[in-house]
Amino acid sequence: MKILTQFFGFVIISFLSYCQTTETDTVYSASVKDKFVITIRKPAGFSAVKKYHHVYMTDGTIGIGEYVLGKSSSWAATIPANCVIIAIGHIGNWHDKRPRDFIPSDISKNVEENFGKADKFYLFLKKELIPKMEKKMPNKKSRAFFGHSFGGLFCLYTLFKPDKLFDYHFAISPSVWANYYELDKIEEQYSKTNNKLKANITLYVGGLEFLNKVLFSTRSFYDTVNKRNYAGLSITKNEINNANHFSIRKPAVDKIFEILKNK
Repeated sequence: MKILTQFFGFVIISFLSYCQTTETDTVYSASVKDKFVITIRKPAGFSAVKKYHHVYMTDGTIGIGEYVLGKSSSWAATIPANCVIIAIGHIGNWHDKRPRDFIPSDISKNVEENFGKADKFYLFLKKELIPKMEKKMPNKKSRAFFGHSFGGLFCLYTLFKPDKLFDYHFAISPSVWANYYELDKIEEQYSKTNNKLKANITLYVGGLEFLNKVLFSTRSFYDTVNKRNYAGLSITKNEINNANHFSIRKPAVDKIFEILKNK
């Protein structure tokens, strides 16, 4: 019976992966001065006349990207029928490029060649990638963004930019501690001149992440932002017991898709 269950599970995942179409392209960013792999995954039955949530995500070639894009038959997410995934992946040495693109340095100006250039990656999204995607798929219901670890940090960083690129923000195990808590400094500066923050934020953090500073820094960020009483803000924190920095990825992504499925 167990073998049959595993077999039919494999067949179902394979069928869903087959029905959900995937397109991949390489895009050069003038802002970052580097190339990215952009993978678009559309749900089964995609129609150009229907409206969909455009769900942008980091790490399209590793980690959560492998799960969301269905690169493994035993580890493949099912995309909600009302969502289009736009996954951004690095080419080459992602160990260096992730801290370059996802860690901010707006206040401290602590920036190096491969560190602290989140502002450039933000411009890539704003001026290059989002216009390109919305020209290709003009029927947009909303924009959402999610990322894990440094990607989750970048997700929260976008909150304090004036453009408000995204309607929904999902940060999984965000590295709020990075660059000496630079994000907290950015939020504090924002609070001095703003009493509004129109945003819908959902945080996910593992109960076992107390050893890597993620649990503490995420709790601290949540508490600080909550106490500001920003007008227009909706913020939720979900602590997943017995989850570490890596095992949190699948349940968090599944919860994100469950939320978007009902939007």
